[in-house]
Amino acid sequence: MKILIACDMEGITGVTRWEHCDSTHSEYTRFRKLMTEDVNAVADGAFSAGVDEIFVGDGHNRGQNLLIENLDHRIAYNNGTFSPWSMMNGIDQQIDAVMLIGYHAKAGTGDAILAHTWSKEVLDLKINGSSMGEFGLNAMIAGYFNIPVIMVSGDQAIAAEAEGLLPEIETAIVKQAFGYFSGCCPAPEQTQALLKQKARKAVEKYFAGESSAPLKIAAPIDIEVEFHMPHMAEAAARMPGAERRSGRSVGMICRNVPEAFAAFRTMCNLI
Repeated sequence: MKILIACDMEGITGVTRWEHCDSTHSEYTRFRKLMTEDVNAVADGAFSAGVDEIFVGDGHNRGQNLLIENLDHRIAYNNGTFSPWSMMNGIDQQIDAVMLIGYHAKAGTGDAILAHTWSKEVLDLKINGSSMGEFGLNAMIAGYFNIPVIMVSGDQAIAAEAEGLLPEIETAIVKQAFGYFSGCCPAPEQTQALLKQKARKAVEKYFAGESSAPLKIAAPIDIEVEFHMPHMAEAAARMPGAERRSGRSVGMICRNVPEAFAAFRTMCNLI
């Protein structure tokens, strides 16, 4: 069995502030180490349950956060952002299942640490009329390849969001959010033990045929992005095939998941 651990940073152990995730800030060094340790804990649990290979995709910012010298030696690490799948780098490498580690809730979620969708400029992303965050977007990509997402880690808000889409997913709640910048954060020793336990259970459920099915999105796919300011929508609407749907929203009808994901990424890049 080969799994992809696609990791972000805002849902990592102890993270409650943007400074913790900002490579220009002094706090970042501490939290990239914790990010690496969280990933190692998940990998250890997965290997102990019978996984043969683990491919890790670094999905935060420029994808160069994990400390490769501190990673479990059994992991293959893919960093950088310039592939067709961005946060889901490696999804096309004959993967059997995906774990989304260090994730956060979608933009606008209450009592959710650093809740956002892709960037601070995006107020909402709708796919076929349903609001989705990065979890839903990346689960959709996995589903396009017929791959299930079997685990997510982060605060209680992303756990609830994930269970709303994939009821059988295994969730590891490594902190209890009290607000956008606050939460109760157990010590790394506790959270990493939890991550190892949950990863092992997720793999055992997969082998037993008890995981949620891959998330499938019916084509054609209507993608709509609501931005923070009208001038952002004005810029994003320059994309061929896109249409301005309101002062802050731009939409596009896409033939399939790759086209929909490329459209969303391009709209965000144009602003």
